[in-house]
Amino acid sequence: MPHECVTLSAKVREYFAEIGRRGGSSSRRELTPQQAKLMVAIREAKRTAREKGKPPPKLTKQHRAILRQRR
Repeated sequence: MPHECVTLSAKVREYFAEIGRRGGSSSRRELTPQQAKLMVAIREAKRTAREKGKPPPKLTKQHRAILRQRR
């Protein structure tokens, strides 16, 4: 079943555009260098485990604490 094409007024289009801009900028995470390095290491470990057919490694309490830190 095809979707109907809806024409929005310029005012509504501008409203949706503003919401999109605001949401994209406010939802970005700022990471500390330590958090960024840890996230890359975790991603690489998961990729390696997947390639070898093994389950991904579990995060330690220390890793979770680092990832929870606020900048």
